[in-house]
Amino acid sequence: MSGRAAYSALASLDDSRYDRLGASWLGERLGSEVLLMQGPMGTELMRQTGGGDIPTAYWNVADPQEVIRLHSLYRAVGADLMLTNTFQASAPALQRDGVDAPMERVNERAVECARRPGAPCVAGSIGPCGLTWEQTDTPEYRAVRAAYREQAHVLLDAGAHALMLETFTSLHDAEPALVGALDVACGMPVLMSFAVDDACNLYSDGASIEDACRLAAKMGASSVGVNCCSLAAAAEAVGRMVAVTSLPVSVRPNAGDPRRNEDGELVWPVGADEFVEACAQWVRAGATIVGPCCGGDPLTVCALSGYLEECVR
Repeated sequence: MSGRAAYSALASLDDSRYDRLGASWLGERLGSEVLLMQGPMGTELMRQTGGGDIPTAYWNVADPQEVIRLHSLYRAVGADLMLTNTFQASAPALQRDGVDAPMERVNERAVECARRPGAPCVAGSIGPCGLTWEQTDTPEYRAVRAAYREQAHVLLDAGAHALMLETFTSLHDAEPALVGALDVACGMPVLMSFAVDDACNLYSDGASIEDACRLAAKMGASSVGVNCCSLAAAAEAVGRMVAVTSLPVSVRPNAGDPRRNEDGELVWPVGADEFVEACAQWVRAGATIVGPCCGGDPLTVCALSGYLEECVR
């Protein structure tokens, strides 16, 4: 049953404001070129004074200039794809984190900030909403699906060119996220990314990355990938994903487990040179969207951009 048939509220869905131009830019290149996605927002905002105590999504309304500054840095060093600061900006996540600003405002501001540097494509980030469900066709499932659907629609209506469902750790949680996003995508690209351990199994349910790829492809995702995993997991995952799906593959590992230095600042052990060395392996294996996740920074993106310009493009 389609999303519009299942939810009568979507019968009047107006997708006329969706930015099809940016979506077309991505669609023309997805899978045929290696695209560089910006680095993380959350860990960069946490580096700011007192940033560790502020929910990341709250920056969109409390200090949008800082969010714009980070996006601008990533764009200036070569990122093709911006990623909105909305990983935990669904209505349930905002309520959990004590953010009293409306979900619509938080997500709309995030899209405005991500579009400001003028990148050709902005993807709206959507992470796990935190709600649980057991069976479909229940109020719990409908609430989960609605949370993803509502955030996805706000992001696209505000001008995002695509959606990036990221850091999903189980097939169970990924299913309503994909369905909810596709309810309102209306042909806009929906990318899916999973967090895996070093055996390339999803953290929560142990499903293999191959099973995750099959689910994403079956449900209509435009791309599949891994993020917030180790470099070792990323290196193995790319080849395994390419072997089982024709979907474009993304890879965005983290910079390792952080520690605090003598000043109390978080420091990540994996540097830009290691990302560049790993990126060469990802590209050879068939990845077409690359970038760093948690702990990466503009210097990492700059190094990856330099490698891609010199050796790939």
